[in-house]
Amino acid sequence: MHKLQTMILAVFVVLAPFISTCFADTFTHRRTGEVLYGYATSRTEGSKAIVQTQEKGVVKLNLAEWNIVADRLGRNNKIIILTLEDQIMLQIETLAMEQAITRASDEGPLYIVLEIDTPGGRTDLAQRICAAIAEVSNCQVVAFIKGGKYGGAISAGAAVALACDKVYMANNTVIGAATIITFSETGPKDFKKTYGEDVGEKFSSIWRAYLASLAEQNGRPGLLARAMVDKDIEAIEVAEAEKRLFIEPVNKRPNQRIVHTWSKKGSLLTLTAEEAVKCKIADKIVSSRQELIRDLGAEDAEIVINDDINRARREFKRAKLRLNKLNKSLDLKI
Repeated sequence: MHKLQTMILAVFVVLAPFISTCFADTFTHRRTGEVLYGYATSRTEGSKAIVQTQEKGVVKLNLAEWNIVADRLGRNNKIIILTLEDQIMLQIETLAMEQAITRASDEGPLYIVLEIDTPGGRTDLAQRICAAIAEVSNCQVVAFIKGGKYGGAISAGAAVALACDKVYMANNTVIGAATIITFSETGPKDFKKTYGEDVGEKFSSIWRAYLASLAEQNGRPGLLARAMVDKDIEAIEVAEAEKRLFIEPVNKRPNQRIVHTWSKKGSLLTLTAEEAVKCKIADKIVSSRQELIRDLGAEDAEIVINDDINRARREFKRAKLRLNKLNKSLDLKI
């Protein structure tokens, strides 16, 4: 029996609470009024966070004792760029991404920008990237869906983008199409057809809820995220008083006016950049990294390109080449 290689272009996870982010730069002690300028790192000792300050260097603070204001007074004037530019398929790349995100946040930059162009990939690895982003509580992580070979943030790539605090998109890019499929020697297959309706729906339900939670934690419409996973979900936008709501048609009330139909039954939701901004899945369209940085108000920041992920990919290719040569050598000796 041949081994079926499964690549689920989504993320299977047990839902967990997301840590609210606090971009801490000015610390004022609640009792004494002492003021420190700096940034919190991801490191802790017991109940205290390790904080880099201008006044005292590295200190240990119980953050519950301090009022924390998000500003740039103690943060380093730089932006760190990470890249996700291929399928999410390699352990070595995922580990490099996890470590790069943590190290970048601990350097106290103004922002971490994750540039994305991916068709998706392995569920377990995408889950780890999303978790690494969600765990960053001391610096904003900004997604830039820049386009390229794959044209956007597809499938598991959409999950990674939605895990970020802000989402920018270049023109002619897309986000969505996050259904679950399997890959075998004969090509991609629908997950439910491969494993049966009951098993398929179980995992699809988990993934729909997870993608919705990623969207909602940053104020994005969860229903549209669910429609990226399930082609049977219909989504409309309605106006009620001064509010915009995204609902399924069956839930529409008489006093609600339909503004737009975003997803019809029978097709997965995939959004262009313009559509994603209109429905608040994305924040803004920009033409380049430079325009994104200007929009963040950081034109004078140092730009640091982190090449750890690409380096990990190159190391994997070299190791694979050496292994292939070794295998050929062994074959010749048999």
